[in-house]
Amino acid sequence: MNRRLLYTTLLTLLSSLILPLAAEPRASLITCGQSAEYVFYLYGHTAIRIQDPETGLDRAYNYGYFSTSQKNFIPNFMIGKPMYMLGVTDFDSMVYDYADQGRSMVEQELSLRPQEVRALMEYLDWNALPENAEYQYNYFYDNCATRPRDLIERFVEGGLVYRVDRKSLPTFREATRQSSKSAKWYTFGTDLCLGVKSDAQMTVRDAGFLPVLLEQSMDLAYREDTGEPIVVRKQEIIPQTQVIEVPRFDGPLVTILAVVAVYLLCYFVVRRYTPLPWRILRCALYVIFGLAGIVLWFLSLFSAHPHTLLNANMVLLHPFWLILVVTMWQEGRHKRLNSHLYLINLILSLVYLGLGYVQTLPIGMAYMAILVGLDQFVCRFVEPSPEGGKVFDYSTK
Repeated sequence: MNRRLLYTTLLTLLSSLILPLAAEPRASLITCGQSAEYVFYLYGHTAIRIQDPETGLDRAYNYGYFSTSQKNFIPNFMIGKPMYMLGVTDFDSMVYDYADQGRSMVEQELSLRPQEVRALMEYLDWNALPENAEYQYNYFYDNCATRPRDLIERFVEGGLVYRVDRKSLPTFREATRQSSKSAKWYTFGTDLCLGVKSDAQMTVRDAGFLPVLLEQSMDLAYREDTGEPIVVRKQEIIPQTQVIEVPRFDGPLVTILAVVAVYLLCYFVVRRYTPLPWRILRCALYVIFGLAGIVLWFLSLFSAHPHTLLNANMVLLHPFWLILVVTMWQEGRHKRLNSHLYLINLILSLVYLGLGYVQTLPIGMAYMAILVGLDQFVCRFVEPSPEGGKVFDYSTK
């Protein structure tokens, strides 16, 4: 009887010690893998998980929600001011959705005190209210990964210390290229839009814009007040089952080399019989360069994107190519104007190649600059202008 009472007493004491610990709320950082379904899924995703065993709460807080039906979403996205929002879901539902997509989920349980977790949870619940949920998204500095990072730093008393070697971090451009390497044309377009600022080596805080780099940084982060690691436990909730295939051939590079080959063929062979294909190809290139220039100049001069300013690609791709689209068909009438434009574009193509030492150029664009420089040289110094100002000159020389 006394022995049974002793056992009962011991079990009661143990329960009194264990239950309060089990009832403490916990916070985790969730890092999700890639998906090829949409290009923006290639960058992965980050969320905050809050668990409260006492109430049975298990939620995922997600700063990656947006709606294309939102008023002015497309114009705001173009000028770098899209509005995203914080969404809250049941964690099991999130696991089900990502498992269905074949995307991995890694959990890093954080070394937060119970009062810190409660304060974080209260803020997230307040932030998720309809009147507070929206925020102005920025790809590099304010996104679904940086917001959870900022909140963790904010609610850890004393803050965090990252023991990460900065020399091991990539540049903004390298990190972006690595994430989207399976989408060659998207990567090429992104490279065209990003300016010289994207070639700067990232700091630890800069690297937090990319979920996988944030996960790695958290593995090497410590509480400044106690010196203990901020990640107390790490586990893979779902493995990555979707295979992200990288094409064997680089579509943009192959296309550019093909254009160079066709141009040379048209100029040195076909032009002996008729100059029309050569002129049509030139006109098409001028149209593409002019339209691309409008986009780049708009992003640089009028948008809020912080990395599109001071872009070397603006030197080669500019709206003034569209003038030649019209005037090239009447060389005699516009001889002086075209002569100046050919010379200016020749100089700009050489300058662009020189800027390759300052800014990383998109794959293949150096070949395109050489081709354009050759084209403008030929038009300015080699090809005689028809005196009659004919739209088409079928004569052979």
